[in-house]
Amino acid sequence: MAVLIRPADWQKEQENIRAIREAVFVQEQKVPADLEWDNLEESSQHFLVFNDGVPVGTGRISKDGKVGRMAIKQSARGLGLGAQLLKGICDFAKQRGLLNVYLHAQQHAEGFYARGGFSPEGEIFYEAGIPHIKMVMQLN
Repeated sequence: MAVLIRPADWQKEQENIRAIREAVFVQEQKVPADLEWDNLEESSQHFLVFNDGVPVGTGRISKDGKVGRMAIKQSARGLGLGAQLLKGICDFAKQRGLLNVYLHAQQHAEGFYARGGFSPEGEIFYEAGIPHIKMVMQLN
């Protein structure tokens, strides 16, 4: 298994990014398509995960340090790719001088992000009808 995680150019690679997010969020999790795409697409730094040359995962970080839209296709789950993607995004943020990052974790994934170094903050809230919790991590 040859894994590559790298920054992606939204303008040039949105077809791959969209295909992964459509499969995971819109089809699998039933997130309305109009909620999946937002005004942060062009200003965020996106990432792609490749397994043996095939794009299987994506994520992004906004300029203010919000990690989001992390998705691994069902066929590639259980291989540790999500953890590698999260680390890659956080390493990128640290290299860019951010002191901390945050995310809105789906409640069922809180343990995954906690293992990645994030701590819950505040109360459960809903986005697209799915319970979430804000989680933060210091990068220093």
